Amino acid sequence: MVLHLPYVTARLEMAPPPKDDGRHLGPVPIPSAKMTAYYIGLGTLAAVEAIEWPIAAALAAGSYVAQRTRATATAHR
Repeated sequence: MVLHLPYVTARLEMAPPPKDDGRHLGPVPIPSAKMTAYYIGLGTLAAVEAIEWPIAAALAAGSYVAQRTRATATAHR
């Protein structure tokens, strides 16, 4: 598709949709109710500026990584 405008010409190309070869990315883990409440609490604290948002993001990321590492370690036993 080519779009001609004064002083600008845009050319848009779309790739064909991917073929379904049976591969998937895998299951998406859903956090527990306790962790969901924790993440909501961090978000609320950041929203009301009780803590800075980068600190809330770092705490959430650290908790997520620790939880996933713990789950992976127990799954391999």
